Amino acid sequence: MRTQGDPFFDIQGRITGQIGALAEALPHCALAQIVQGIDDIRCLARDNGFVAVETLASRLESAVAAGGYRAAILTYLDAMSDAASAPQGPLSANAQEAWLASVAMRLGH
Repeated sequence: MRTQGDPFFDIQGRITGQIGALAEALPHCALAQIVQGIDDIRCLARDNGFVAVETLASRLESAVAAGGYRAAILTYLDAMSDAASAPQGPLSANAQEAWLASVAMRLGH
């Protein structure tokens, strides 16, 4: 069982904090700041085994690069926050696919 002070909770808090800060700052951010914020989240998630968050951040980076980020960014950030906050910790490959499918459903793809 995980306890407060567990490094997992510390990283989980950092990831969800960065996601929340980026979501709040969106209306006032330049594109370069958005890209940097997404990349920071992706790297933190990658370095700490939050595979679903890393994958979602990577896909969001692709959406931003394609120019369709404004409509999709909050949906991706919500899904990333959900994935990071999963009570069982970092997600399995099957659970990761479910999160990715939920984003596709939210975006209507």
